[in-house]
Amino acid sequence: MIFSKNNFRLLLAGTLTLLTLSACKSFDGDTTVPAYIHLDHIDIVPQAQNAPSVEPGFYTSVVDAVQLIGYFEGDKEETDFGSFQLPFTTPVLRHGTLKYLRVYPVIKQSGQAAFRVYYTFYQPTTLYNITLSPDSVTNLGTLNPDSQKWTLNANYQTRDMMDVLSEDYFEPTTFSTNFDTVLTWVKNDPENACTGQGYAMLHVADSESTKTFTCTKELSPETRNTFYLEIDYKSDLELWVQLLGFEYLGTTAVVKSVMTLYPTDEWHKVYINLGKTWSWFNYNVPLTLFFQASNPQGVGGNVYIDNVKVISMK
Repeated sequence: MIFSKNNFRLLLAGTLTLLTLSACKSFDGDTTVPAYIHLDHIDIVPQAQNAPSVEPGFYTSVVDAVQLIGYFEGDKEETDFGSFQLPFTTPVLRHGTLKYLRVYPVIKQSGQAAFRVYYTFYQPTTLYNITLSPDSVTNLGTLNPDSQKWTLNANYQTRDMMDVLSEDYFEPTTFSTNFDTVLTWVKNDPENACTGQGYAMLHVADSESTKTFTCTKELSPETRNTFYLEIDYKSDLELWVQLLGFEYLGTTAVVKSVMTLYPTDEWHKVYINLGKTWSWFNYNVPLTLFFQASNPQGVGGNVYIDNVKVISMK
C-alpha cells in the first residue's frame, strides 16, 4: 500500500502516536486456537537508492517496539493488531493469509519508556502474503545466524523526504567536524568507540564546575513536529542538552534546556525531540545546539559522544 506524502504525515500526526503497548487483539468469531506472530529485532539499514547519508554511523538504531497493521483479503478495513515491545510473540485469534502486514518501528523518545512513539524518520516495512496458521508461529524477517534472532530490516525515509541538518561520526576518514575544538577527536580507537573507529571525548577537570561544547553548524529545520537529535553517548557526569536562539521579536539570544542525559558507563543511543524546545523560540531560526557537562561535586570525569545527527522532515 503506497501513501502520498500528505497522507503519510497525517498518519504520523494521528493514529500512530503510541503512549502504551498493547498485548493482544481479539477478533470477532469462533476461533479458539490462536496463531502466533514473532519478531526479535529490527535493524535500520541503508536503502539501495536515495539514502539520506552514506555514513555507516548514520544507521545506528535502537528500535524498542513495533506497531502491526495488516489486511486480510475480503475484509472491509485493515486490522490493527496492536503495539508490542521487542522481542515478542503474540497470539492472534484469526487464521488465513494477510494480504499485507505493515510493521512500524517504535522508539523510546528521549530514552523514556513512557513516551514510545512511531519514529517519523523510519519507513514502515511492508510484508506480503503472511500466513497465520492455528497453533503455529509465523516469524517475521530472517533468522540472523550469529544472534539466532529473527530480524527485520527497515530504512530511513529517503533524501527527498528529510533534511540532515548536521552529522558527525568522528571517523578517521572524515576531514572535519561540526563541533568546536573543546572536544578531543579520538580517531583510531575501535575498542572504545560506539561504532566504527572513532568518537569524541570531553575531559572535565576537578576544578571545572561546568564545561560546554557546541555544534558550530547553525540549524534551520523546516517542519515543527519532526526535528530530532540522535546521539550515542556515555558519561561520568550529567550532560545537559540545550538550544540557543532568539525568541519572537527578541534581540538577545537566550538559552533553553532540552533535557539531561544521566551518567552511564555504557554507550546509549537516545532520540531527542527538539521540536518542543524550538516552540519556546516561537519557531524562529537559526538555532545553535550545545551541550554542557555538570560537575557540582568537583570530581571531574569524561563525556564521550558518537554518531551525532540532527534531522528534520521536509
